[in-house]
Amino acid sequence: MPKNTHLRIGRAKHNQVILDHEQIAAEHLELFADAEGNVFITDLGSAQGTKVNGHVLKGFVQLKDMDEVVLGGKVKFNWKKYRNIEQTVPKDMGKRPAIEIQQTSPTPKKRADKQAVLAVESKSLLIIYGIVAFLILMIYLIN
Repeated sequence: MPKNTHLRIGRAKHNQVILDHEQIAAEHLELFADAEGNVFITDLGSAQGTKVNGHVLKGFVQLKDMDEVVLGGKVKFNWKKYRNIEQTVPKDMGKRPAIEIQQTSPTPKKRADKQAVLAVESKSLLIIYGIVAFLILMIYLIN
């Protein structure tokens, strides 16, 4: 059974995986594999951020097979390459694994997303108006 391991990824030379790109922070993210082989990702406070499946990563999340990771809004990161982290990290830190960086194009917001947000806002407003109307009715009945 493998032990818990982690990789630091970023532009700085002391990281286990170095990504030389202007959108990548010196210490951008960390991959962690537990003893069962589950892989977790954490953004280390990078200015440009990390997205998993288009959602900004806050805290950490467990990665699943179909998950897409984008660093700095533009760099698609092939995290699956590092799934078995113990075998991936070189013993000789002078030799680093080659990294493939693919530019991603910005994805336009879908109209359905905007409609969903509007539906939630409308529902919230109805609840607030209902509460206000109830309070006004209660004040009227008390007086």
